Amino acid sequence: MRIETELDELHTRRLQQLQQSWNRPLVEVIAKAIDHAWRAPETDTASPLYLAFEEAGLIGCIEDDPDLAGHCKQRLDYSDKCGQ
Repeated sequence: MRIETELDELHTRRLQQLQQSWNRPLVEVIAKAIDHAWRAPETDTASPLYLAFEEAGLIGCIEDDPDLAGHCKQRLDYSDKCGQ
């Protein structure tokens, strides 16, 4: 198959670096990248762990501040901390 395309600067540099580091012809670098993408798991599907938690009713079962990660230290209870 003959492919003609234009890459942005970032991907051009990345492709050139791969070709240089692997010391392979461009066609082999592209074929290897395609093979890698073909074997990679789909990122759109939920993980088995997430599915198990969801089935057990653990996903979405706790209501709390949606910005908790931004100020979690203010919400921590250190009263049972050893040495205090």
